[in-house]
Formats: sequence, structure tokens, C-alpha cells
Amino acid sequence: SLLWAGFVIFMDGFKGFPSLNFLHTFESVARHLSFTNAAKELFVTQAAVSYQIKALEDYLGVKLFHREKRKVFLSEEGQKLLPSVVSGFQGITDCLENIRNYDAEDTIVVGVGSSFSANWLVHRLGAFYQKYPEVNLHLKFSNNELDFVADGTDLAVVWGKGDWQGLMSEQLMVVEFTPVCSPELLNKTHPLKTPEDLVHYPLLHDPDYNIWQEWLEEAGIPERKYKRRTVIRDSNVLIHSTLDGHGIALCPVGIVQEYLDSGRLIRPFDLSITGGGFYYLVYPEKALRKPLVRLFKTWLISEVTKIEWQETSQESF
Repeated sequence: SLLWAGFVIFMDGFKGFPSLNFLHTFESVARHLSFTNAAKELFVTQAAVSYQIKALEDYLGVKLFHREKRKVFLSEEGQKLLPSVVSGFQGITDCLENIRNYDAEDTIVVGVGSSFSANWLVHRLGAFYQKYPEVNLHLKFSNNELDFVADGTDLAVVWGKGDWQGLMSEQLMVVEFTPVCSPELLNKTHPLKTPEDLVHYPLLHDPDYNIWQEWLEEAGIPERKYKRRTVIRDSNVLIHSTLDGHGIALCPVGIVQEYLDSGRLIRPFDLSITGGGFYYLVYPEKALRKPLVRLFKTWLISEVTKIEWQETSQESF
């Protein structure tokens, strides 16, 4: 038939066509501008990478790379080829993603910071597992460094200002920072009645002191008065050091709310600041094709909404 004849002609056109593997190798070398790094990424020898690039160059009859003083550069022809190769592979990837049967998956990978997971999420996961026992939830600690492709992460909860290029983001939770401490830290000699009294206590903070400085300025206190500081690089360790009575920390209210409710931490002052950021849900646009991502996202938003409603109800009484 005409259809079959057309198919045969179409397939004949691919006889002698270079392997897609060669094009994949070309893309890797072009991205790294290094045969060595491409070999590491592809888990092959450098000799194999060189062979594949030479085979592709022989097929095309042109040089794709120039080597000068141990450095690799794309030739003019290589620069012409690269965008089409990248576009072609992206098209294949997108098509496979569209065909893939997400409905059959039972696992979701969520990126979270250690502070959010250990001090907020962990208190609510029991309810999630009870409601959705068939879902395998994998938490991956991201610390705001997002790489959804390399990590296999579906969705992440990140503190920031909503400026993640190429990703979808929506505000999840307002973050209000306020001083908190263990009630055991306070002493009768120096009661903590006004922000001025903080001068008698060690202040705990992470390497970025800007939020403490902003809070002190809002309180009308010159920051230079406060010299007793302990720098703790991990926010989760910072909170637990505060629970152990090592000092006064500026913490997100929502994250330590469980400790405030139980009395393990107290909030000496009403003044709080946002620090210019919020907790966001961040994810690639294609992630929402996956039913489990939509399910977890809806559940997480409902948990935050529930807490905000409770706080509003308490304030109204």
C-alpha cells in the first residue's frame, strides 16, 4: 500500500544515521566543554567518548570541537548542531513524560528544609499516613538548593522570596520571626520585660544576622549593644539549642508553635517581623500531572489553612 511504501522510505532515510547515543555524548561534552567530565557523567571511559565524537564528526564531515591548550571549544558547526540536539532530546523527554502512567505510581518525593520538617511537618505526618496509608512519602532535605531533575524531587517546601526561575511557586505560609526561649533560661536577676533586657542574654542566630538586626531596629534598639552571640549554621540545631536553654533565638512562629503551645518555649514579646520571605511550595509545572503531587499539595495547604483558622479564632475571643 501507499502507506507501507511511505513507511519504508521513511525508515530507509535513517540507514546510516548516527546513534542517538552519539548525540547524547555530544550534548554532554558540549555542556561540560570537557571530555573527562562527560565520561564521568555518562559512566563510560574517556576513550569511549572520544570514539563517539569522532564517529559523529566522520558522519557529518566536520569538526564539532576544537582543542587548544587542554581546553575544549565548540566549533562553528558544533554551535549550530547543539540547539537542535538539546531541543530534540527535550521533545523526547516531554513526550515520554506525557505518556508515562503517573496514576500507577505510589511514591512522592518532597524536598524540605530540616527546620520545617523536624519542627512543623513531623507533627502532622501521622495524620497524613492515617488518611493515605497506601502512599509512600519520601522526604528529601533540600536546604533551599533545588534540583528537581537530579534529586528526583516532585515538590519542595522552601523559604524565600518567590524568585525561582523556570519553576512554579505559590505562597504556603507567612513566616513571622520573633524571639523565643526556654522558660528555664530566664533568671530573677535579669527579668526579660522589655527588648532592652536582651542585652543580658546570649542571642542565637544563623550566619545571616540581618533578621535579628531588623527585629532589633523595629524594637527601637541599636544593634551594636548586643555582643553575646552564638552562630549556629543549621536552623534545626538552632531551635533545639533554644529548647535546651542555651540562649534566645529569633525563630519562625509557625515552625515552633508546637513548642510554644506545650510551654517548652515562651515568646517574651509580641513584636514579630517577616524577614522579607515566606514558605513557598515550589515545583516544575509538569509535576502537577502526577496525582500524588496534587494530593499532597492539597493536604499540605489544608493543614496550613487549618492552623491559620485556629489562630484567627483564638484572637477573636
